[in-house]
Amino acid sequence: ARLMDPLARAVEAALFASEEPLAPEALAEALGGAARGDVAAALASLRSDYAERGVHLVERGGRWHFETAPDLAHL
Repeated sequence: ARLMDPLARAVEAALFASEEPLAPEALAEALGGAARGDVAAALASLRSDYAERGVHLVERGGRWHFETAPDLAHL
Protein backbone atom coordinates (compact mmCIF):
# COMPACT_ATOMS: atom_id res chain seq x y z
CA ALA A 1 0.00 0.00 0.00
CA ARG A 2 1.30 3.40 -0.89
CA LEU A 3 1.54 6.13 1.70
CA MET A 4 -1.13 8.78 1.38
CA ASP A 5 -0.43 12.48 1.66
CA PRO A 6 -1.37 13.73 5.17
CA LEU A 7 -3.42 16.64 3.76
CA ALA A 8 -5.32 14.32 1.41
CA ARG A 9 -6.08 12.07 4.39
CA ALA A 10 -7.36 15.06 6.35
CA VAL A 11 -9.50 16.26 3.42
CA GLU A 12 -10.92 12.73 3.05
CA ALA A 13 -11.77 12.58 6.76
CA ALA A 14 -13.38 16.04 6.75
CA LEU A 15 -15.55 15.15 3.75
CA PHE A 16 -16.67 11.87 5.30
CA ALA A 17 -17.51 13.60 8.58
CA SER A 18 -19.40 16.49 6.99
CA GLU A 19 -23.18 16.31 6.70
CA GLU A 20 -23.08 18.48 3.58
CA PRO A 21 -20.79 19.03 0.58
CA LEU A 22 -17.87 21.37 1.25
CA ALA A 23 -16.18 24.03 -0.83
CA PRO A 24 -12.37 24.02 -0.96
CA GLU A 25 -12.33 27.22 1.10
CA ALA A 26 -14.38 25.57 3.85
CA LEU A 27 -12.09 22.55 3.79
CA ALA A 28 -9.01 24.77 4.02
CA GLU A 29 -10.49 26.60 7.00
CA ALA A 30 -11.57 23.37 8.72
CA LEU A 31 -8.03 22.04 8.31
CA GLY A 32 -6.40 24.91 10.13
CA GLY A 33 -5.87 27.31 7.26
CA ALA A 34 -4.37 24.96 4.67
CA ALA A 35 -3.49 26.63 1.37
CA ARG A 36 -6.39 26.48 -1.09
CA GLY A 37 -4.06 25.23 -3.84
CA ASP A 38 -2.92 22.38 -1.62
CA VAL A 39 -6.53 21.47 -0.85
CA ALA A 40 -7.35 21.55 -4.58
CA ALA A 41 -4.43 19.20 -5.28
CA ALA A 42 -5.58 16.87 -2.49
CA LEU A 43 -9.12 16.83 -3.92
CA ALA A 44 -7.78 15.98 -7.39
CA SER A 45 -5.68 13.17 -5.94
CA LEU A 46 -8.61 11.78 -3.97
CA ARG A 47 -10.92 11.99 -6.99
CA SER A 48 -8.44 9.86 -8.92
CA ASP A 49 -8.00 7.41 -6.03
CA TYR A 50 -11.75 6.86 -5.75
CA ALA A 51 -12.46 6.64 -9.52
CA GLU A 52 -12.70 2.84 -9.57
CA ARG A 53 -14.24 2.34 -6.14
CA GLY A 54 -17.82 1.90 -4.97
CA VAL A 55 -17.98 5.56 -3.97
CA HIS A 56 -16.74 8.51 -5.98
CA LEU A 57 -15.56 11.95 -4.95
CA VAL A 58 -17.58 14.45 -6.97
CA GLU A 59 -17.80 18.23 -7.27
CA ARG A 60 -21.06 20.01 -7.93
CA GLY A 61 -21.53 23.73 -7.74
CA GLY A 62 -18.08 24.23 -6.27
CA ARG A 63 -18.70 21.83 -3.38
CA TRP A 64 -17.28 18.34 -2.92
CA HIS A 65 -18.79 15.17 -1.51
CA PHE A 66 -18.69 11.40 -1.75
CA GLU A 67 -21.51 9.56 -3.50
CA THR A 68 -22.24 6.02 -4.64
CA ALA A 69 -20.68 5.10 -7.97
CA PRO A 70 -23.30 5.45 -10.72
CA ASP A 71 -23.19 1.76 -11.65
CA LEU A 72 -23.97 0.84 -8.02
CA ALA A 73 -26.71 3.41 -7.40
CA HIS A 74 -29.34 0.64 -7.34
CA LEU A 75 -27.83 -0.62 -4.09
